[in-house]
Amino acid sequence: MKVAEDIHRLTVPMERNPLGKTYSYLFTESKTLIDTGVPTDSAYQGLTEELKLHGMKPQDVERVILTHLHNDHIGLAKTLQEYGAEIVASQVAAEKQEAVKLQQENFFELTVDETRLFGGEQFLQYLQRYRRAFRDFPEPLRIDRTLRDGETIELNGKEMTVIWTPGHAHEHIVVHDHADRLLFSGDHVLPKITSHVALHSYEDRDPLCDYLKSLDKVKDLDVDTVYPAHEWEFSNLADRIEQLNHHHRNRLQEMKDTLQDGPKTIYDIGSRAHWESRPWPEMSFWTKRMAATETYAHLVYLRNREEVAETKKDGILYYSLA
Repeated sequence: MKVAEDIHRLTVPMERNPLGKTYSYLFTESKTLIDTGVPTDSAYQGLTEELKLHGMKPQDVERVILTHLHNDHIGLAKTLQEYGAEIVASQVAAEKQEAVKLQQENFFELTVDETRLFGGEQFLQYLQRYRRAFRDFPEPLRIDRTLRDGETIELNGKEMTVIWTPGHAHEHIVVHDHADRLLFSGDHVLPKITSHVALHSYEDRDPLCDYLKSLDKVKDLDVDTVYPAHEWEFSNLADRIEQLNHHHRNRLQEMKDTLQDGPKTIYDIGSRAHWESRPWPEMSFWTKRMAATETYAHLVYLRNREEVAETKKDGILYYSLA
């Protein structure tokens, strides 16, 4: 699909995921991609077929700009790097890759400790089945060039601005095309679903605070159309951001409402919240774990604003109304 002169949206399939695909954006003149899709044979074949429509092969890509380091965005980056493409991401992404190396050494233990801390004692025996799987991690992607917040990058002969938008991922960036009045938003702003904003117990951040500030950061950009990594393109960026702010205000209130009858663990609170994907009882452990990390992010936001109190008893976190 043509986005603007010499800019095209490529559809990269993503199996076993309700989103179904990741969008990669091709700047033909500069032979640059924004994001790549998942690391599967079908994704590689899909990307190859899409590039062929524009007279290119994967080996012709000279640069890949990564909005963030989630697997559905960086999955094919290493292959393209081996073909000679330069991998470009935020400075924060490069720093995160170094931290990942250390986390991978004891990631299973970190996950077990987090599950217990969040009040998920009943899941620990199930988790033991996956101990070996936690040892099988790919080598972290090498980032060849880093970008700072507000830095400009030339694509197709036009200067575009990179904006750091932490929240969904701490390293997340978006790319603003001033000339064509476009925003390549990655997962920062999506047209229908809300971006997953999560926090792990071994991280010391307030990602929801970061995310809400990052929404404000792009709200007044002069853009006609937003091109995200999933779903579809949309206009009215400011209206969509207000919807997302409203969603999170409601979510924060919902978290507080679950505490009306006394202190609860993170898994207790998550089990009482409404989830758009499916009801809590129907979730797998891994989906519940994602929901728990999102619940934790909201609770940390409330804790930091003294709207809830956090206590630790017998190695488990409890939250109550302040």
